[in-house]
Amino acid sequence: MLKKPYDQMTTAELREATKAFDRELAAGPDGLPGRPLNAAERKQWEAVRKKMGRPKVGKGVKRVMISLEAGLLKQSDLFARKHQLNRSQMISAGLRRLMAG
Repeated sequence: MLKKPYDQMTTAELREATKAFDRELAAGPDGLPGRPLNAAERKQWEAVRKKMGRPKVGKGVKRVMISLEAGLLKQSDLFARKHQLNRSQMISAGLRRLMAG
């Protein structure tokens, strides 16, 4: 049986069609509702959460906005691709070399 689109249903039909969404969401496959984390679970979650995302390099990263001449940027992207670097790695290496010498 084909359902009528929601925007064409009467109020009573909408109420019946969306009845399943009126109950609390289950936390897991057991169908039990969620609960706040206890102290041990909170500690475990915080440990996992710290490992999420990009790995920290050095003291972490800071995004900066810089301006480069369009041709230089294109050349640098081609060079980075050829040497299997990303743009940030290439700029970081260049800055380190410039400051070292």
